[in-house]
Amino acid sequence: MIDRLNIFKFLIFVFALAIVARLFYWQFLSTYSGRNVYSQENEIPPTRGEIFASDNFPLVTNQEAFLIYAKPKELKEDPAALAKKIAPFLISEKYARPPSTEAPPDFELTKSSRAGVGSVGQATNSAALSPEEQKQKDGEIKNIEADLTKKLSDKNLFWVQIARKITKDIKQKIEDLKIAGFGFESDDKRLYPEASMAAQLLGFVGSDKFGKDIGYFGLEGYYDKQIRGKPGRIGSEKDPFGFPILVGKYREVKPQKGASLYTTLDRVVQFIVEQKLAQAVERYGAKDGSVIVVDPKTGHILAMATYPNYNPAFFSEFDPKLYRNPVVADTYEPGSTFKLVTMSAALELSVVGPETRCNVCSGPRQIGGFEISTWNKKYYPDTTMTEVIQHSDNIGMTFVADKLGLDRLYSYINKFGFGRKTGIDLQEETPAPIRAKDDWRKIDLATASFGQGIAVTPIQMLEAVGAIANGGKLISPKVVAKIVDRGQEELIRPDLEKQIISPKTAAQITEMMVNAVDHGEAQAFKPQGFRIAGKTGTAQIPLAGHYDPNKTIASFVGFAPADDPKFVMIVRFTEPTSSPFGSETAAPTFFAIAKDLFNYYGIPQNR
Repeated sequence: MIDRLNIFKFLIFVFALAIVARLFYWQFLSTYSGRNVYSQENEIPPTRGEIFASDNFPLVTNQEAFLIYAKPKELKEDPAALAKKIAPFLISEKYARPPSTEAPPDFELTKSSRAGVGSVGQATNSAALSPEEQKQKDGEIKNIEADLTKKLSDKNLFWVQIARKITKDIKQKIEDLKIAGFGFESDDKRLYPEASMAAQLLGFVGSDKFGKDIGYFGLEGYYDKQIRGKPGRIGSEKDPFGFPILVGKYREVKPQKGASLYTTLDRVVQFIVEQKLAQAVERYGAKDGSVIVVDPKTGHILAMATYPNYNPAFFSEFDPKLYRNPVVADTYEPGSTFKLVTMSAALELSVVGPETRCNVCSGPRQIGGFEISTWNKKYYPDTTMTEVIQHSDNIGMTFVADKLGLDRLYSYINKFGFGRKTGIDLQEETPAPIRAKDDWRKIDLATASFGQGIAVTPIQMLEAVGAIANGGKLISPKVVAKIVDRGQEELIRPDLEKQIISPKTAAQITEMMVNAVDHGEAQAFKPQGFRIAGKTGTAQIPLAGHYDPNKTIASFVGFAPADDPKFVMIVRFTEPTSSPFGSETAAPTFFAIAKDLFNYYGIPQNR
């Protein structure tokens, strides 16, 4: 009897010990331990930081919107009936608003008009849907109904997300249904007061594979970590098997708003650029066009535009090819604008001077088994280096390349920033690598001297010419001047400030550029009374090992006023059809924009 009692006590002890051990395992050792086992958490999206222009006007801000959630255990109605009731509201906004690419209204282009740049509201469209659109809408509603029914029927879920970024109007309509178990959280969505202005520079906000907000392209992509904010959480306690504890605690952690960006973008300059660019692309029948305007003394981006563009508020309704910003993401052969780099290197190393004469410029040259000729088949015997730039003489540039040699030209190509990223704070910048020096042949040295057989991006070309404009100092471009996060400011400095040529060389090449504008092919379009330094470029487009004879990249790069530059600008068109030459497309556009900028900045004509 005693032995049985001892055995029974022993079994009770073992059983109790097993329970204690199991509890210890659940509490401290199991992967279900602590917060993971006892809480079911759902994320509350944070509010993203705004993006402001240089005058503190919001280019990107947030519009009041809401997240709808449901608590399946508290629902009183049939899930399928609720889904059918809710689904039409969740899709109504999509079929009520067309994409808008309106620009701000016209305004006087003076410094005082900075505060007068108009805002554009989002248009709505209540027109009847086509049969195809109605069919698509009905199909989407059915899919939403099926998904909602599944979510609302799962009684093991304490909290489930129904929809995100619904407007206040839709929220009110759903609230009016008085559905027990439904609730709302703030879930702001992006608002673009200037509509499509600077779309490729700004980027947009979409969703990742987990449904979370994420910035894509431009500033939204580059600064996503800073401006996205920190998400909040809603949590409820669960038992070790993952089931909700109905009398458990309900916890909420509020989200934190992201940092805001204050850019260097001038809305007036941006408006001028976008207006002139759109007109020019249509006039010259170009595939697309781009313009960048920079302050050469600071590297600050004053304007950056591409046409055609898109509206970031409705990015999904546009061709994805428009999302990338070609001024930082696309490479091209710069053509004759690159002659400025070659000539700057030669002047800096004193292998030629402005009045050095070319003794090989009387006709075509045979180099490495290839014939080099001028663009217009005209030749200028005994021409000076200043005249070589004026006539955009390829033969003259091969003369300069011979004087430099491969090692020195290659060195200065790198010094001017080619072959690497500029460091501009936009997500999709491409470095445009330069071939290894050992792979260059004699013909490559000759063609590179006039911008053929070498790839650059527009922002690289502008950075290089900016160094000439500011006395020889290479400064990396920036779009954001400062980041403000909960009252704390962080100033953004250029990644690079380096003297690459002397002020004397910069002054010499500037005078050559001024002469090219005053006496070159585009002189008829130049605003009178201003000293403008510039250079045209016309480059054929490489295609399957050869150059397309009918398609070109036309460009013009320069700065003004030449003696104290207020801005440096590049204009670039892809495949203009009215004329293939930069002197007849890009140059007139540059001068048209420059004329408005002279007015805006109050720059007087020279006496």
